[in-house]
Amino acid sequence: MYYFLIPLLIGFAFAGSSAFTAAFSRSWGVNGGRLATSLLRNMLGIPLYGYGLVLAWCETSTVIFNLGAIGQGLGWLLVIAGTVPVIAGHLQLGWRTHMPSMNDALMSEGLYAHVRHPIYAGGLIVFFGLAPVHFTAPWLLASILSIIFFTVMARLEEVDLLQRMPKYSDYMVRVPGFLPIFANNVLSRWVWICPALGLILATLVFYIWGFSLWSSFVAALMLVCPSILLWALVTLRN
Repeated sequence: MYYFLIPLLIGFAFAGSSAFTAAFSRSWGVNGGRLATSLLRNMLGIPLYGYGLVLAWCETSTVIFNLGAIGQGLGWLLVIAGTVPVIAGHLQLGWRTHMPSMNDALMSEGLYAHVRHPIYAGGLIVFFGLAPVHFTAPWLLASILSIIFFTVMARLEEVDLLQRMPKYSDYMVRVPGFLPIFANNVLSRWVWICPALGLILATLVFYIWGFSLWSSFVAALMLVCPSILLWALVTLRN
């Protein structure tokens, strides 16, 4: 039932390892670093991750509960809203999105003038929307893991960008990571929502698997604790 985790997690590993362009370039030169990053990201990471998502979506599983037309409508609205920055961010960066190089220039215009990671921010919104649209245990787990992965991937890429672009440290000070400044000001009192939602959803998944309610909560707490720490890092550094 959960075989989709194999390509999904392997895809995460390959895509995550692609965020070391600077290290690859030091060992194999500028062109070698670009090639290594492209192979890990485009030929291995993204295809395997996408295949895992397809398997999770198609997995035969009972819908946990039906949110009705309104709930699904809101979910699709989030998907559409998140797709906009994903597409716009890719168009703005062009080939640099999938073939980063030591020679890349800092992008600080358009969407990137307001947030450092519009593509990942849009991806987070998409998965928050898709979870209620297809509310099965496999897809819910895949969505939670994807949300955690996007957060981690953004941090890994920033470590690499700091090595490739000297001006990136000043850019990090000026521009927030995932939410525009006005949104950060509005939501600064509600940063606990994301980890709390993750804890509730993970508890629900374990409960469906057959755990008791208390055991489900404890297991979910152990699973979600790392994501809570990551979310704390995101909010503190933004």
